[in-house]
Amino acid sequence: MIDSKPRTLAGALLLGLCALGATSASAAPKYIFYFIGDGMASPQIHATEAYLGALQQDDAEPGGTKSVALHMSQFPVQGMQTSYANDRLITGSAAAGTALACGLKTNIGVIAMDPSATRPYTTLAELAKRKGMKVGIISSVSLDHATPAVFYAHESSRNNYEQIDQALLASDVDYFGGGGLRVNKWKSAQYADLSNAERYTLVREWARARGFQYADDRATFDTLAPGLRTIAINPYLDGSNAIPYALNRKAGNYPGGPYEGSISLAEFTAKGIAVLDNPQGFFMMIEGGKIDWAAHANDARAAIEETLAFDDAIRVAADFGARYPDETLIVVTGDHECGGMTLGFAGTAYDTYFEVLAGQQLAYDDFDDRVFEAYLAQFDTAPPNIDATLWELVSTYFGLDGAKLTETLDDDLSDYELGLLEAAYDKAAHNHSDNVAEADTLLYGGYNPFSVTLTHLLNRRAGIAWTSYSHTAVPVPVLATGAEAWRFGGYYDNTEVARRIAAAMRVELDQ
Repeated sequence: MIDSKPRTLAGALLLGLCALGATSASAAPKYIFYFIGDGMASPQIHATEAYLGALQQDDAEPGGTKSVALHMSQFPVQGMQTSYANDRLITGSAAAGTALACGLKTNIGVIAMDPSATRPYTTLAELAKRKGMKVGIISSVSLDHATPAVFYAHESSRNNYEQIDQALLASDVDYFGGGGLRVNKWKSAQYADLSNAERYTLVREWARARGFQYADDRATFDTLAPGLRTIAINPYLDGSNAIPYALNRKAGNYPGGPYEGSISLAEFTAKGIAVLDNPQGFFMMIEGGKIDWAAHANDARAAIEETLAFDDAIRVAADFGARYPDETLIVVTGDHECGGMTLGFAGTAYDTYFEVLAGQQLAYDDFDDRVFEAYLAQFDTAPPNIDATLWELVSTYFGLDGAKLTETLDDDLSDYELGLLEAAYDKAAHNHSDNVAEADTLLYGGYNPFSVTLTHLLNRRAGIAWTSYSHTAVPVPVLATGAEAWRFGGYYDNTEVARRIAAAMRVELDQ
């Protein structure tokens, strides 16, 4: 049964040592949930927990609340894994995903194949199917993105979206849920004159011809029949065919709002259980993919909300596991850390103010597309400096005041901060969008200079800083509960996560 209280490290170690006496003849778990938080390591997890604590109480209060543990953090067995690729210390999602799916290293960009991309690796999902289990693949990003793809496709490049989509439709996977497909990346001449909508029409026809029930709206999703092969795509997709950020959905998922009827990662997980449950059990991989994307953009509030959405999906699995405690294994990890996120900033020294993050109302992308671009569209030539209208928008969507709009002084920007934001506005508004100079790359990372500077300023005020717009080599937690969870304690390589799941399943991955 899921333990509702965190165990001490000594308790977790004792649990593992006692369980080592379990015989190999014991039954394998019937239900396996494999959660992968893309871009998620200890910083993203604890930033979320510190944010929840700060919403409850000022962390400067002696003896008061400093953090609120996520559900995943309360799992009784906890380990750490290293994430390096075959050809680089700092990994990418394809190489890391291949290690997590296949138990073997590969090169950056390769999908479930050896480093030379000449030999396909066997995946945990394929072994589960051979064993008679049903298989589900869920992601908050596109279903042909690197992490989901490594469980069902074998390609020399993660960018072979057309081939990966063909592999998806031809696979034996029973349930796909979450984002859409990168149909805009298909390269064959036969699709050149087709719009994305027309390409999705083809996907829908092919899916139904191959025995899938297909849902891309809330009403159809809610009425999907259990026991049938299923592809379920969120009704709203961003420009990369992913589910919109949880922060944006929170702002717009109201009657008549832009994301009304959007489906959460937790709901896709619950639907997966309903669709997949059968006497032989199931293997389900659930990816929280946009934790990574938010961290790439150095948007702490968006990353925190994605981590909370991921944890909500874990709670769904844990509730299911509580009903079948001797038959369910839940493993949670990440593929790598992203952004070099740190809980501590030179400007705040030892102090933190995570509660200020609540002032941000939209993730960077919706602010760019729905707010900033709409503001600029009013002018033939943008104002030379940030004007009163834009200051109102900054105050509304980020809780930062650069024009004495509010009586409180806590949200006021300093002269130094004003200079940074005015320089970023000049870059963003006056056709200085190349961001190719070394200084621009370090400051803005290829993102909209104005919005990324806003998130930087807000994050620093909270006490959060970033070292990169890319991945890092920070070790990643592995959290487990349920049947055979004892296997996942310790410090090991990411390939071992897959191999320990395989051992729990009583199957063998390639050597």
